[in-house]
Amino acid sequence: MLDTLAEIPICIGYEIDGKITDEIPADVQGLEQIKPVYTKLKGWRQSTEGITEFDKLPLNAREYLLFQERESGARIGMVSTGPDRNQTMVLPEFAAALDSIHK
Repeated sequence: MLDTLAEIPICIGYEIDGKITDEIPADVQGLEQIKPVYTKLKGWRQSTEGITEFDKLPLNAREYLLFQERESGARIGMVSTGPDRNQTMVLPEFAAALDSIHK
């Protein structure tokens, strides 16, 4: 679980023949020579279990989620903080989008 890590390494690309790319080539030849490129984010080292509001997450947990959004280009709509249904937060923008679909 990410809650226990002091630092979180995230692969942001690959080094192939001295060049950085964000795609692995379709040709599998030389796959063992591809080196992952990591960035490291600070961990939060406190439990997030059961938190259902984004603003109540530890600052570094929120920064981790925002980093994921920036890097992927996708908005995060839901975050699970535990195995139970009631341990899932639905972010306001996503909730509004769901409401507009069901009207």
